[in-house]
Amino acid sequence: MKPLVALVGRPNVGKSTLFNRITRSKSAITDSTPGVTRDRHIAPADWQGREFLVMDTGGYCHDKDAISTSMLEQTLTAIHEADVILFMVDVRSGLTYLDLDMSNMLKKNFRDKPVFLVVNKVESRQLAFDAEEFRRTGFSEPWIISAREGTGVADLLDEVVTSFPETDGGEENDPTTKLAVIGRPNVGKSSFVNALLGTNRHIVSNTPGTTRDAIDSRFRRNGRDFLLIDTAGLRKRTKIDRGIEFYSSLRTEKSIERCDVALLLIDAEQGLEKQDIKIVQMAVEKKKGILILVNKWDLIEKDSKTSKQYSDDIYGHIGNLSWIPVHFISALTKKNLYKAIDTAYEISLNRQRKISTSELNRFLQDVLSESPPSSKSGRELKIKYVTQIGAPYPVFAFFCNNPEFVLSNYKRFLEKRLRQGFEFAGVPLSLRYRRK
Repeated sequence: MKPLVALVGRPNVGKSTLFNRITRSKSAITDSTPGVTRDRHIAPADWQGREFLVMDTGGYCHDKDAISTSMLEQTLTAIHEADVILFMVDVRSGLTYLDLDMSNMLKKNFRDKPVFLVVNKVESRQLAFDAEEFRRTGFSEPWIISAREGTGVADLLDEVVTSFPETDGGEENDPTTKLAVIGRPNVGKSSFVNALLGTNRHIVSNTPGTTRDAIDSRFRRNGRDFLLIDTAGLRKRTKIDRGIEFYSSLRTEKSIERCDVALLLIDAEQGLEKQDIKIVQMAVEKKKGILILVNKWDLIEKDSKTSKQYSDDIYGHIGNLSWIPVHFISALTKKNLYKAIDTAYEISLNRQRKISTSELNRFLQDVLSESPPSSKSGRELKIKYVTQIGAPYPVFAFFCNNPEFVLSNYKRFLEKRLRQGFEFAGVPLSLRYRRK
């Protein structure tokens, strides 16, 4: 699993600016008003060939209002979850009591984690001298940077990546199929896991949010090893107003990061909701296999057409993601549970599927003869060949004379035909267009 780097500090010290620079994006809102970032924000990054996750946080403060309290709790839970902590301060504001308070808290409670004191907004020689004041925090070597201008950031990242926990590569070579059991609170995730394991390892309750952490459980089926990651439920952001809920949500996102296939459980009586669609989109963005499981199907009055009508309704909501299989299960009666696991295994194989370049180009010639591409510009568009790029999920590169002329509807057509020609049920595809 990718290491997690948390940016922490009091409000308005430049955490979001550094987040954007490290992730090479503008996804975090930056503003001179303290407290603009209230929720945490996670994005992937890489440096010197090392991939990791970066988390922006709202800010460390002691005000008594509800927003400040929530920001403090989210900062503390982010620190708990992080592998590396960047403790940021503002040289222009000088050393504050909040900086000292946070430094004491970090030294007292998180001695086992690498903590980097980062003095930001150092944009002159005089400010570099002023940065020495921050040695009073007890961190003897402050890292002097300007997140806005980028100075000092490369040296900081060089050191950060060397502090990541060592990995032996065993997880990458592990043949175990990893399944993340995800969904909103109280849809039956723990009951589903218990039914598969034949134990009561997980507490089952009708109180939403009983499961706080992601818990791993191993089992075997048909000679194959599986790892089930039973997660806490993802709630709407407006309802994540306490630290423990934030922590559970973060664990869920990291569980999706770890898995091969995400099993999205929905409550048959409640149906697919907006938050379920967001969870699906999260798994798609992370290029994970996906299977939708409609749980508590035993509670639904049904006839021979009910399951098809229910599936059609789900596909109507998720639109162009209709390649995701839908199964109807009951954790209580164990109906279709093992069928779901078998399908999840097939999806994991689809995600690893490799197609030879010769097969792909025979496929491409058939498609081009059936429906050649066109462009709005009127200039001739030629797709010359296609090949699969080595990646943990299916990535196909189409080489063209003018990649920018490939229309979006033709891209969707090519993906649809790829899915028809080869078995990719439950798997996001990545199609790239390159100049040749």
